[in-house]
Amino acid sequence: NYSIHKRYLENAQKEYQDKKKIDITEEKAHLLLPDKVLLLNFNYTKVADSYVNEKLSPFSIIHIHGDLEQTTNMIFGYGDELDKHYTELVDLNNNIYLRHIKSHKYLEAENYRQLLQFVNAAPYQIYIMGHSCGNSDRTLLNTLFNHKNCISIKPYYYTKGNTDNYLDIVQNISRNFTDMNLMRDRAVNKLYCENFSEEK
Repeated sequence: NYSIHKRYLENAQKEYQDKKKIDITEEKAHLLLPDKVLLLNFNYTKVADSYVNEKLSPFSIIHIHGDLEQTTNMIFGYGDELDKHYTELVDLNNNIYLRHIKSHKYLEAENYRQLLQFVNAAPYQIYIMGHSCGNSDRTLLNTLFNHKNCISIKPYYYTKGNTDNYLDIVQNISRNFTDMNLMRDRAVNKLYCENFSEEK
């Protein structure tokens, strides 16, 4: 629906204002849309599925940690191999301590492999909606954020009273990088991010 997406297209034009101006007309708007859109759902419910119309071929969804309808494939646990204590667990040489590390659990299902196929296929942009980017998913986020095909990381943020959580999300995003120059290059400036709680 062109009228619904016009605001997002105008924001995209602002992000690339230093490049040739894009004439956003209904006839040309489709040129700004990606060939594929992947909704990577970290929630165990099917709520995200209501945002994906399977008849629209560019859209797909991956429930990276499984879902409540297929409990045998659900992934719980910790996902921060970058933490200094992870090496200590590995050095204990006892697999019981690694049983609930997400990286190992990803290998029991196809979801992670499908995600890798998507990110390896072409350049992509990341839009973060409702995820804190905290350390419990640090290994996976590190893979996505540092990948050579990642162009930008755009968080949506919330406002409560006179404060918002944009900076908190960006600080959490930064923990997934070892190269802070790369982080600053990829994280989208607050001016071009959107506020979930802002009235439109």
